[in-house]
Amino acid sequence: MDGPHTRIASTRQALPPPDRARQEALTNLDLLKIMRSYIKSMLEGPQGYKGLILDKETMRICSNLYGRTELAEQNVVHVEYIEKNDGRSHSELTAVCFLRPTRENVVLLKRELKSPRYQHYHIHFANLLSSVSSMFLQELAEADAAAEKVVEVQEDYADFQVPDSHHFVIPVPRNELLFSVRQPGAAPSAAEYELIDRCVQGLSAVFLALRRRPIIRYQRGSELVAQLAKSLHLLTYKQESAVFDFGVSRSAPPVVLLLDRRDDPVTPLLSQWSYQAMVHELVGIVDNIVRLTSTKVPEQFREIVFDARQDDFLRRHLYRNFGEVGSSVKSLVEQFQSASTKHSKVDSLEDMRRFVLEHQDFQRLQGNVSKHVNLMTQLSEMVAGRDLMEVSMAEQELANPAASLTSAASFEELARLLRASNTQDVDKVRLAMLYALRFEPDTPRVRQMLDFLASTGVKDREPRLYAAAETILRYGGSSRRAGDLYGSRNLLQKARNVLKGLQGVDNVYTQHTPLLTETVAALAADRLDPLAYPYMAATGEEAAVMAANAKRAPPREVIVFIVGGTTYEEAKAVAEMNERQAAAAAAAGAAGGGGAAAAGVAGVGPGGAAGVTPRVLLGGTAILNSAAFMSAITAGLNIPAPSGGGGGSGGGAAAGVAGPTGAGAV
Repeated sequence: MDGPHTRIASTRQALPPPDRARQEALTNLDLLKIMRSYIKSMLEGPQGYKGLILDKETMRICSNLYGRTELAEQNVVHVEYIEKNDGRSHSELTAVCFLRPTRENVVLLKRELKSPRYQHYHIHFANLLSSVSSMFLQELAEADAAAEKVVEVQEDYADFQVPDSHHFVIPVPRNELLFSVRQPGAAPSAAEYELIDRCVQGLSAVFLALRRRPIIRYQRGSELVAQLAKSLHLLTYKQESAVFDFGVSRSAPPVVLLLDRRDDPVTPLLSQWSYQAMVHELVGIVDNIVRLTSTKVPEQFREIVFDARQDDFLRRHLYRNFGEVGSSVKSLVEQFQSASTKHSKVDSLEDMRRFVLEHQDFQRLQGNVSKHVNLMTQLSEMVAGRDLMEVSMAEQELANPAASLTSAASFEELARLLRASNTQDVDKVRLAMLYALRFEPDTPRVRQMLDFLASTGVKDREPRLYAAAETILRYGGSSRRAGDLYGSRNLLQKARNVLKGLQGVDNVYTQHTPLLTETVAALAADRLDPLAYPYMAATGEEAAVMAANAKRAPPREVIVFIVGGTTYEEAKAVAEMNERQAAAAAAAGAAGGGGAAAAGVAGVGPGGAAGVTPRVLLGGTAILNSAAFMSAITAGLNIPAPSGGGGGSGGGAAAGVAGPTGAGAV
């Protein structure tokens, strides 16, 4: 293993020029294609049959990028964890090791190299080897000195998970720690610093994968976010400045906007009606797997692969609403019935030949029909059993800044729902939390709502759920937020809300738009308050220069990262922003304005503001549903066990935090 340091140094200093497909992915900020190109490159390099050695995190990263069939096409015949290998010799195979550069992995890799089980080893670390972790290379060289089995050591910047092309997750081991309610100004704990370090590692990998070094803006008032901004700036602009220097761009530099989940505590609490978000809210998506519980679904069909890359129907309907998906599933069933009738007629050799040719497509169609019918069966059961359509109407009114509401009238409407026998405890608590956030200034009425909630028996049956309602204002009340959640702080935003209310909405169940949409629009139009969302810079003068440059040339690329986690509703909003950006870019190109094309175009921003329509990426430490969110904000509380049974929490998604997308169940 001669000169591993030299090999890695040369990789950093002269990154190979991307091929045409990867260049297109870089231009479009398509993280899914970029990450798949990393995996493809590391597997295509070695010749012959291969074994893939992964750690727990890279296993999740890889499994959501490459399926078993695709791995087999790359001659991968064996996959194992480095933490727990099978102990057998695989001397006929070449090992491809895809690992995070951690002390634990290096110790395990040294043990493997001292007693090698493979013919050769190609080692790929999932992130930058810092000045400290580069000491690992010397240790690996010493471990490999006797056998000399290591062929190469590379850095591949793939230290994050990618559920969608515009959506990434940096999983942290205990996401709930990021929701701790602390005194203003209190420094993060040692455990929280570890989570911040993991976020820095993941975000630096995102920047390197995209070949971009963004300007950093962050939400003031969140100690965790402020520390993340400082650490990220230190790494990318000081400690490893040369590594992150990709030259001068003719366009405005990209911006990474670091937010705390508490800036918008409303979005994770809402019922969802678009397909992907609804499945995660009611059932749960973990590593692209959905596990159904409906007794109407046969046991053998209850585990479903929920991956748009492998499912054309899902890809087309990912962001469609519940009713539209239902109609499309009906059409899919009719298409299957037609195909079944055709396949039942095999009367001649020609029929048999056609049957064989079409059989694979028929089986794929059969699997899709079964999957989506079963999913819709469970969703429909839960919607009806929990009376979610009526509950959701009340939620949307409370969450909609354009709705003209009073605390008294809303109290009476919610009291009726809280008394209803069909309303589940979890839904009662969500309504009470949304009420508290909307009418926070009316302290007596909020207290009355909490007391009424307790009187329904929720406090005794589900004390942790009730604690979430009592905690929500300490976690995400107005004093904890930088954003204008209800559009009440400035006249311009109030006017926008009035206009939105006059225009109406197409669907009362989806009238809410996440705060993220307005925040990105404000950033693109240079309306984002620099006091609430300051620039991270070495000096105040440098920050002032950044602000002045942004006025002249607003950012055309924005990365939003939410500490605590994102939601699929926000991912849908970002996908819609990018669709508008792509359409505007195409129109500009057709009109002769090709220079504005992929990165961003002048026009109407996502919030209706004149300015630049940017390309947006969304990232976070998990993907939340309401169950995960409520669990996280009460995780550190000492709550007594429930007294007696009954009541029911509503059959919400037990998965809590999504994968590929998160740190597992909360």
